[in-house]
Amino acid sequence: MYHPDTAASYKVIGAVMQAMGDNVCALKMLKKALAIREKKVLEKEHPDTAVSYNVIGHVMQAMGDNVGALEMYNKACS
Repeated sequence: MYHPDTAASYKVIGAVMQAMGDNVCALKMLKKALAIREKKVLEKEHPDTAVSYNVIGHVMQAMGDNVGALEMYNKACS
């Protein structure tokens, strides 16, 4: 069973990895956080899930994946 703090930890690790310039690892950690928030703990409508979509979009944009980023930003707004 997952706890919301587990998702928060993955998000923090992702943020640190991004700050270190490792966007691939950051994206992996952020997607783990999203999976926990979206499917196991908080559901898709929770504000923290929207934050996960937004942060993933930011990393994808930094990696040059503007289409993927836009998809994530749109999910954050839904």
